[in-house]
Amino acid sequence: FGPDLSRSGWVVVSFPSIASASFKATDRVTLDVSTASSAGMLWRKVGDAHGQARRASWRWTVIEGVPPTDLTRRGADDRALAVYFVFGAAADASRSPLALLGSPAVTALVYVFGGDKPAGAVLPSPHMGARGKFIVLRPADARKNAWFEESVDLAKDYARAFGTSPPLLLAVAISSDSDDTGRRNHARLRYLAINK
Repeated sequence: FGPDLSRSGWVVVSFPSIASASFKATDRVTLDVSTASSAGMLWRKVGDAHGQARRASWRWTVIEGVPPTDLTRRGADDRALAVYFVFGAAADASRSPLALLGSPAVTALVYVFGGDKPAGAVLPSPHMGARGKFIVLRPADARKNAWFEESVDLAKDYARAFGTSPPLLLAVAISSDSDDTGRRNHARLRYLAINK
């Protein structure tokens, strides 16, 4: 992530009429994320070398987070952290982040720290419908100030969520959301890696 997010290829994405989340690189491998009645996304395109990536890993901790929410309800789906893996065709790769997420040809696996469902739950995204699937890794009531290590099989999870093999991996994003509850999130994510 660091020392500078933009020089490392990351772009901050804000949503219309919503205050933006704060993203800061605290060192080369660690991202600090905070929201205060706000939401946002940190986005990075994936190069050709990682387009066929089928596994990912990271560590994350929530210091302060919104209460459990229903992740399937638009306008009520706040969560402390989410990691997006966005899939589609190479022709879509040049689109802006919001245009890409809105494309009918694009799908996303979203791993979540938050919500009121148990770990392992697969849920439809209230914003992407059938094209987006939330996978709960840690519910909102998971222990605070504890680092959790995650290792996911993107190909296996994609098949479970969408019933097919994943297309090209186009982008990775990290989001935090607290505008619906009017609360605060403060979390960190580190050692994000994708590989074959």
